[in-house]
Amino acid sequence: MKFKKRNKKGNKLNRNNLSGIVDHVNRKYAFVTTEEFSEDIKVRSRFMRGAIHGDKVELKISNNLSRKNIEGEVIKILERKSNEFIGSVEDSKGFAFFIPKNKKIFVDFFVRKKKNENFSKNKKYIAKVINWGNSNKKPEAQIIKCIGESGKNETEINSIIYDFNLPSKFPNDVMIETEKLSEKISEKEINNRKDLRHLDSFTIDPDDAKDFDDALSIEKVEGFYNIGIHIADVSHFLNNRTQINNEAEKRATSIYLVDRTIPMLPEKLSNNLCSLKPNVDRLTFSVLIKMDEKFKISSSWVGRTIIHSKKRFTYEDAQESIDNSNGLFHEKLNMLNEVAKHIRKKRFDSGSFNFRSNEVKFKLDKEKKPIGVYKKVRKDTHKLVEEYMLLANKIVAEFIINHEKKHNKTFPFVYRIHEDPEQQKISELKNYIEQYGYSINSNEKNLAVSLNDLMKKIKGKPEESSIEKFAIRSMSKAKYSTNKEKHFGLSFRHYTHFTSPIRRFPDVMVHRLISDYTNGSNPKDKRYYDIMCKHSTKMEINATKAERESIKFKQAEYMTNFIGKEFEAVISGITEWGMYGEIVENHCEGLIRLSSMKDDRYEFDDQKIRVVGRNNKKIFRLGQVIRVKVTDTDIERRTIDLVLV
Repeated sequence: MKFKKRNKKGNKLNRNNLSGIVDHVNRKYAFVTTEEFSEDIKVRSRFMRGAIHGDKVELKISNNLSRKNIEGEVIKILERKSNEFIGSVEDSKGFAFFIPKNKKIFVDFFVRKKKNENFSKNKKYIAKVINWGNSNKKPEAQIIKCIGESGKNETEINSIIYDFNLPSKFPNDVMIETEKLSEKISEKEINNRKDLRHLDSFTIDPDDAKDFDDALSIEKVEGFYNIGIHIADVSHFLNNRTQINNEAEKRATSIYLVDRTIPMLPEKLSNNLCSLKPNVDRLTFSVLIKMDEKFKISSSWVGRTIIHSKKRFTYEDAQESIDNSNGLFHEKLNMLNEVAKHIRKKRFDSGSFNFRSNEVKFKLDKEKKPIGVYKKVRKDTHKLVEEYMLLANKIVAEFIINHEKKHNKTFPFVYRIHEDPEQQKISELKNYIEQYGYSINSNEKNLAVSLNDLMKKIKGKPEESSIEKFAIRSMSKAKYSTNKEKHFGLSFRHYTHFTSPIRRFPDVMVHRLISDYTNGSNPKDKRYYDIMCKHSTKMEINATKAERESIKFKQAEYMTNFIGKEFEAVISGITEWGMYGEIVENHCEGLIRLSSMKDDRYEFDDQKIRVVGRNNKKIFRLGQVIRVKVTDTDIERRTIDLVLV
């Protein structure tokens, strides 16, 4: 990958010291990601000065800027990511060594044993660093807790919870406050809201869902569709000065590990008081849309409401009703589906991306062991609900923009933004797809539409998965911000998150701000929302990483049953040390090390993202179908080893 000697703002790179976060990829070197520059800086291990994965460091650029890869040296460690780690212990007489579980930490820690203290090699421990050592002395740690037997579900999931600093139980003061909350809705509260209990509203959710935070309604009157998107009013129960609110702020998001959910809100709120259960009155925020028969919005309204859901559909129930045109509300479901398909097409025609979801799901037995792996199937009803949630989020963002125009002033607000991809990333994508005979228009105005055209061309082709993954990796990451910037991926000028307040705190903030502006109240200072946007983005990223780690754990656990078995796989990733293969049958991903490919010496071509045999010139590309054998798994390190057959 060629280094562009410019920072993210396009300014020329200089040799002034930088700060960044360490990504230690192997024993030989690490990369440091900085705020200032789009390209990571390579640091060889001998220049790390004791820094390990995740640490914040100060570094200087050490090599000639004209070289292919920019290199640097760590000057000092600014901040340790953690002083506590999970891992195993190698026991000896009088002392022991603690080996961190994290495969990106390439240092072990000396442990002074207490009298009669012994450790088991089959258990996992938490160790606290008491001395970071130096170039002549190993760092020293103290074992503070045993968390269980390695490989067991509770041990491994608890280690993920610990590694990612995830919350566990709610504090007592939060639970005490929660128990005092009442389901009763006062007449005064009802009178302050638009009463929509007469509407035939209903929810559509997964079969195992317990928190229903959105409901839909539709009527056709005098040639117009009257559409209602109704969202649980969590903010009604979360007073700014309560411990419940403080805890929700801190958590910022619910986390979905394979075997459990770590909720943002206590169960009484998420599964009861806020949940839009059928046949009970519930407080909501609604987006009401009037749309003509050409699917053009003629008017919209946003505000506080009260609804009475008439039915709880699963996605499967709703799909069956649409397919067979029978059952309660089947006409309304069909009407919602028809409208959703038109607004979805319009969205894609405007440049919104049509990347397909590849969410992996597991079937677990009573002991939470995986007995099946599959990919979630997206039905029309999934797309239907998604379309109305996107529309509601867009309309709410536009509501605030119009509110600002009306009052001729700027108001603090929480937007969901997605910046344009960096030109360097798009150039790399162009170079990659050229080997398959495709091209894209990288002009900023035409890029989104051009990418969608590319997705249409590759649909059903062998290279579809690899090009789609490469395109996704070329995109910037979406984030929360108080800045009124566009959402590139959706091709929306303004966008927010409004529709999932039970599981996302930014949505709660949006609800509060809508209330403040419609009631003429003053919201919190903009600085609060700036801080919370950064915090919410950080917690979202952390939750995503933890969720992926739990998936890797269950995949490794599942594939332990298939060591020695052969499978068809697709090359899903290529690095300088190996190729990743995704097994077609069960979607588990393993590593084929280049060193295991004995018929030739294979080398990584970083320009075309492929592996090439030095002598036989055999080529392996992303998306290529291969035959592999499972040779080993490591549940603790979440890895699956494969070899080519």
